[in-house]
Amino acid sequence: MKKKEFIQIKGLDLKELKDKVKALKAELVNLVMDKNMKKLKDLKMISKKKKEIAQILTLMKQKEILQELESKVEEKEGKK
Repeated sequence: MKKKEFIQIKGLDLKELKDKVKALKAELVNLVMDKNMKKLKDLKMISKKKKEIAQILTLMKQKEILQELESKVEEKEGKK
């Protein structure tokens, strides 16, 4: 994934990120099937897709943790 693409992906919300992961997983399945049928020329595409999925899942986890922390801070401020 190129740096510009990653910056754009960082701006997406969690729902859009989940949709993106689903699409990438579907592409990965198709790539593996093509590899098994000897149609795939660039075998590195599989590892590139796996890396993209991992990057997006990491970003999703970071956003979830950030939301949890923000909600805890808001709760503490509300109690004061």
